[in-house]
Amino acid sequence: MIKVFKNVVKIILCRILYRVEYEGKENIDMNKSCVFMANHVSSMDAAFIWSDIYNLGIMAKEELFKFKPLGWIFKKAGAFPIARGKKDFGHVFHAVNVVTKEKKNLLIFPEGTRKARLKNVKAKNGAVYIAATAGVEVIPVHITEDFKLFGKVKVTYGMPIKLEITKENIKDKELLTKETARIMDIIYGR
Repeated sequence: MIKVFKNVVKIILCRILYRVEYEGKENIDMNKSCVFMANHVSSMDAAFIWSDIYNLGIMAKEELFKFKPLGWIFKKAGAFPIARGKKDFGHVFHAVNVVTKEKKNLLIFPEGTRKARLKNVKAKNGAVYIAATAGVEVIPVHITEDFKLFGKVKVTYGMPIKLEITKENIKDKELLTKETARIMDIIYGR
């Protein structure tokens, strides 16, 4: 059922409503799990990436799951809730398990809100923390920042990033912040 739904989303959303082009897919090794860190510009972002990447879990704000039918669809698609603005360690450990035990890729929008750059919102360190805890690489993803219905959208997958953080220095908040900022700079092409 999910495979059919994914194809429907790909055709309707990514080919008809938007003309989504994917670049850099060769940078992804589908034989190993990774964390995708992406900028967040619209409510369609997760669907653009989900329809293109096999075996993907998505960390999403818990408010999306409150309407039960929609929450059910999101869960079936591999999404799980995270409480924003709180220390939600249960869901962080779940995210690590998605990557390590379930052997899935994981999509996270570290800025936590759409068009964060325009709002001067700094990215949270959770994605880097999860990737470092799981011992996996990060794939930076840039989504066209300004697009319209029936317009072209470009999703660019960057080269895999091996983190400078290890399990030994993972509690160093300054290092986490520095590494998160470095990856966000790569995402935005700075």
